[in-house]
Amino acid sequence: MLGFLRFLIIGFVVMTLFYGLLSIYVRSLTRERLEEDWEKEGSIGERDAYVEEGIKAYERSFRPKLLLLVYILPLIVFAAIFYVTNFL
Repeated sequence: MLGFLRFLIIGFVVMTLFYGLLSIYVRSLTRERLEEDWEKEGSIGERDAYVEEGIKAYERSFRPKLLLLVYILPLIVFAAIFYVTNFL
């Protein structure tokens, strides 16, 4: 039982680190895309305001919520493997 708890704690820490790094990476890609879009549109208005407005729209969208699959998918796989090995 102690080994199982250690596995869960280490797994949660690893998934949290991966989620944090992945969210920072996706956010930076979004920021770069918004900066490129601002340049393509003819540089109308202030760039920082345009990028911040785009980042706020990104935060309200569905895409950042998909990153939570970092937690969900490994748990589903672990539960499926546990079920198959113990009950089938």
